[in-house]
Amino acid sequence: MAVRALDTSITDATARRFLSGARERETLFCERITGFYLMKTKAGGSWRYRYQDASGKRRTATIGRYPTKKPQEAAGMALKWRNNDVDVLGDKERTRQAADLEAIQAKHRTVTKYLEGIYQKHQDRKKSGTETIGMIRHNFADWLDRDMATLSRSDVLEWQECREAEGRAHSTLQRAYGALKTMLRHATRQDPPILDVNPLEQVNLERPVDDERTEKLSASLAATRRLLTNDEIQSLHAGLDSFAEEIRAGRRNSRAHGKPQLPDLDAVAYPHWAIPFTYCALYTGLRPGDLYSLTWAELNITFGRVVKIPEKTRHHPAPAKIVMDLPSDLLDIMRGWWGQKGKPQAGLVFPSPVNQRRMDKKAHIKMWTHIKRLGGLPPALAFYSLRHHFISALVAAGVPLLTVARLVGHKSASMIEQHYGHLCPTAARDAMALLSQSVARKTEQAPEQEAGQ
Repeated sequence: MAVRALDTSITDATARRFLSGARERETLFCERITGFYLMKTKAGGSWRYRYQDASGKRRTATIGRYPTKKPQEAAGMALKWRNNDVDVLGDKERTRQAADLEAIQAKHRTVTKYLEGIYQKHQDRKKSGTETIGMIRHNFADWLDRDMATLSRSDVLEWQECREAEGRAHSTLQRAYGALKTMLRHATRQDPPILDVNPLEQVNLERPVDDERTEKLSASLAATRRLLTNDEIQSLHAGLDSFAEEIRAGRRNSRAHGKPQLPDLDAVAYPHWAIPFTYCALYTGLRPGDLYSLTWAELNITFGRVVKIPEKTRHHPAPAKIVMDLPSDLLDIMRGWWGQKGKPQAGLVFPSPVNQRRMDKKAHIKMWTHIKRLGGLPPALAFYSLRHHFISALVAAGVPLLTVARLVGHKSASMIEQHYGHLCPTAARDAMALLSQSVARKTEQAPEQEAGQ
């Protein structure tokens, strides 16, 4: 709204003269706009508007500072409020209260809040309810703290792209996404509704990638499911040794230059958790998520054995269980780490050095990248390749596929056979040879041979 010069008696020159001689909190009222005035402050001047609200209470709203807001602009706001009978502070208070209420409601609309509350009780009535809850929690772990109302199509497409890059089948993604949409739909049917509308109701997954892209993706994934070469294994050991020495050297430098109170890392076997963490992955094939959640109760140092339910299948009604005797080399490493941690009987094997809680699932990535560089390993080599190597080595050694499957947390050998079966192409022939030996006719030795023995 344009304000004519005559709308306010306070001009720029008048304001400057007033503020130069006024005492703090002294006021200069406009002679043309009732309630509009300039008040002297420590920092200069402040435009104010005084009015009565609907209850008859006198209230004062701040318009802005002078000279940031010039007289005509400030007067324009005051005149607009007055002409429209606006309760400035009342509107602000209602807006603030609405924002506070929305923030409270948003906290109760998070995926994890609804999943573990109302929806958990709903699913408890079903035979497959536990599996459904676990499937949503596992597949949408990055969304657990999200307000359900803020989920969008871009979130879904990004999730689908990441899952497809991990090699997940489209049918698997459809099942998980369908479970999530069913939960959101359930939230709209509460009384009162937790969600006014399902934000993903009209959002569908992209169609499966075409055959050519599927073949390329399969080929790319197959290339990662292999044995590490001997040179790569030796480079890994060299990278871990160099990483350990680099950490120790940095600590020696810190202790020598003003921080003598820091622990002496030359006195411990493993100056960084990433070292035993990596060795544990190499020798056991455990997924990173299972290593982060691994406890000393699950890794029994006394018996040298790991007994663990994988995080990926923990939500299943009858989850798989990994039972594995630790190789002697790894047992020595883990005993050293256990002693270094004070020989705990419980708690996480690899807790956060900061707060002793479980670390983020990507906490190892930065160290792994550095270890690869120090050892001269290919930059594209993923940490998950250690699991692939573990499986590949067992398959190539002729270990029964079902045994391999159980060692890595699968109930059946189908996945191992599908993705690693190429490593044992002579398995059937070797099996038939063993069968022939077991059923072959046994010939009697000649008497003269027996006599000569």
